[in-house]
Amino acid sequence: MKLVGKRIIAGILVFLACFCTIAGAMAESHAVNTEENGRITETIWQNEQGDTVSGPDGYAIVRYTDKRDSTMEKYFDPEGEPCMVAGGYYQKTVTKDGKGNIVQIEYMDANGERMLNALGYGMVTISYYGFGDERMITYYGLGKRPVIVPSLGYASVVNLYSSKTLTNRIYRDEKGNPVDNADGYAEIKKKLNKRYQVLVTRYDHADGSPATGPDGWFRCLTDRDDKGRVTSIKYYDTENRLMDRGNGYAWEGYAYEGENIVKVTRYSLDDLAVEDEAGIVTVVREMKDGKIVRESFLDKDGKRVNNKNGVGGIRYAYDLQGALEKVSYEDTEGNAVKCEAGYAGYRDTKDEDGATVSRTFLGTDGLAIEIAGGYSEIRYFYDDTKQLTATRYYDINGNQVAAE
Repeated sequence: MKLVGKRIIAGILVFLACFCTIAGAMAESHAVNTEENGRITETIWQNEQGDTVSGPDGYAIVRYTDKRDSTMEKYFDPEGEPCMVAGGYYQKTVTKDGKGNIVQIEYMDANGERMLNALGYGMVTISYYGFGDERMITYYGLGKRPVIVPSLGYASVVNLYSSKTLTNRIYRDEKGNPVDNADGYAEIKKKLNKRYQVLVTRYDHADGSPATGPDGWFRCLTDRDDKGRVTSIKYYDTENRLMDRGNGYAWEGYAYEGENIVKVTRYSLDDLAVEDEAGIVTVVREMKDGKIVRESFLDKDGKRVNNKNGVGGIRYAYDLQGALEKVSYEDTEGNAVKCEAGYAGYRDTKDEDGATVSRTFLGTDGLAIEIAGGYSEIRYFYDDTKQLTATRYYDINGNQVAAE
């Protein structure tokens, strides 16, 4: 799924740990999977003595029933009794299309009947455009009609595109009319240029009047040069007044040197250059194939300086799919250096959907090191909607030392 899709689904669908009490230390428990025909049918968490215990995500047992296009998950406590997860359900069925996109999730009680989860809906459906992004997400109660989800403030959300660029996102009530969501707006509108690049983004109420978005602004103006490159980004409130959004600067200006260097400078409401806490006025970005490969920092006099993390340069490396894979720190002369947190960079591993599943911290020699806290690696665990469910920390020998 596309990144936009992950953010939408992850933000509104909940998969959480059971209410059951976690028994035994997580470092002493492990998952035992049962497979049939290459598919996992059951996962049981056991301690070192072989006893069934609640695992790091709360439940002790999860059983999977696969059909042609759907998977049912049932959760149980260590005694084998049905376990209600914190999301307010005992079972769920996830249905996917032929491309692997989630098209429906239904929540059920211990008897397999649809129930309302903790957020107030019993089922959600998602439809997609051919290029992969969501067309519409709709929520249902116990029946066949959409319902407004109290925690969200809407019953469905529709995305409209020009080419593959989002132009409108509309939140709707159960009858399909625009409605203000829980964040206080009903629609996001984007104006594009002939290159399908965004020039204006704004938030509106259901009646079409200006609304304040989740980041505290009403309208964002992006100026571009004749090559389509961004030259400034400015934010305005509902009275069309320029804002600093509490960031200590009002807007960013972009100056280009050739095809591969862009200098980004922050300005105040009075259009004066602004220093950050480290004395940085301008960030110099070196580009390649549209991606940032290195950043360095300049003060008001144009001299190289360190950022607040104590490094003078940051290098970025990408995998074959174009996702960020490695970050390395340098001093102002380009030599490898540790940041103030005690590492010289990190390397990420991602899954097939592009979600980060592990982060390993590196020394100046490019090899793994342990940092403060006694860990060298962080591993991230997700449910099938890419909602983060657990974060675990491991030392350089692969032993788990902490978990969240």
